[in-house]
Amino acid sequence: MSDNRPGLPERGAGRGLLEQELRALVRDEVRSHWARAFRGPADVQEVARFAYDLFRDENGIFSLRAEPLRRIEAEVTDMCLGLFHPPAGAGGTFTSGGSESNYSALHAMREWARAAHPRIREPEIVAPYSAHPTFSKGCHYFGLKLVRVPLASDLRASVPGMRQALTANTIGMVASAPCWPYGQYDPIDALGALAAERGLWLHVDACVGGYFAPFAERLGVRLPPWDFRVPAVRSISADLHKYGYCPKPASTILWRDEELKRYHFVHPADWPGGQYTTAGFAGSRPAGSIYAAWAVLRYLGEDGYLRLAREVLAVKRRLLADIGAIPGLQPLDNDLLPVAFGSSDLDLALVKGELAKLGWILLGAAEPPLINLPLDAALDERVIVTFLDDLRAAAARVRAGTAATREELRY
Repeated sequence: MSDNRPGLPERGAGRGLLEQELRALVRDEVRSHWARAFRGPADVQEVARFAYDLFRDENGIFSLRAEPLRRIEAEVTDMCLGLFHPPAGAGGTFTSGGSESNYSALHAMREWARAAHPRIREPEIVAPYSAHPTFSKGCHYFGLKLVRVPLASDLRASVPGMRQALTANTIGMVASAPCWPYGQYDPIDALGALAAERGLWLHVDACVGGYFAPFAERLGVRLPPWDFRVPAVRSISADLHKYGYCPKPASTILWRDEELKRYHFVHPADWPGGQYTTAGFAGSRPAGSIYAAWAVLRYLGEDGYLRLAREVLAVKRRLLADIGAIPGLQPLDNDLLPVAFGSSDLDLALVKGELAKLGWILLGAAEPPLINLPLDAALDERVIVTFLDDLRAAAARVRAGTAATREELRY
């Protein structure tokens, strides 16, 4: 190729060579842990791997009409719905991840508004500053205007600010349960009252906590109302490949009723192949993800998810205490997850850079400067001890002025 990029090799490589080259790319199991989140324990991973591999060649595009795939997908969404206090007639859609789930909500919101508020020609969505960037992307794709509102002092959505941002063109609002940067729950009940007052669609982004919160609540964690218990909530996004411990790609978008779900669908027939209908945005998609999610949900059951939630909460308490004991580092006291920590006197970008040199891939937040740790049920003693040792050493180097590598604090 003219720009010196390698092209397709003239002759195929032997399997032995390929295996050797690929194995050389596998990262250290311990220090790559955060980049591989979210995973369940080894037994859960084995169940998921077996189910996925058994059906990896099947195409999920046929889930609306082919048995048993149609039944398996329906059972997955039914099992998921039951965790969110659904009203009668609620529905669900299996998606590839939080991005597709949030795009589905935005698309349905736009189509619903065209029917419910036909006078609105320039629709707007109001969201807190901490809402996930997929809402910015989705609004760009669908011709919506996203209005981001500054947060309250507790890093949650400001209800007065959200109210002030509403205009005659507003069709919906977004809230997080919790948001990724801070692990805080927005005041969804108050936002729900505002949505009901104005006749707006309220979408809850529970991609991070959706499959953790129901079990954390049963274990005594007090969370504000966040799911379909809030009457104005019309849709909820929740990732199965996070605390559902299902293999990627796997997420859900849950609808208060099937009438709202129908706004998500498009059924074009303007080509020789007849009507084209798919379960979500994607056409072809891995059926292995659907079967694997079904297997993991049934394998764990409520008692399994409760057990794993109890373990993750115990690890959270330990990390908060141990990180808080490192001079200069302050964990954020948040509602749920992820664990986040900042610093009052250390350059956190240098801390993150020092950890990156050792092989840790970490996410963070810029405002305020934070490092985020996505805890999961695969987190074991080796990872915890190694990370804390490396973090202590990195913080000490930054304090001593011997750290020179910076890494941007970003998602």
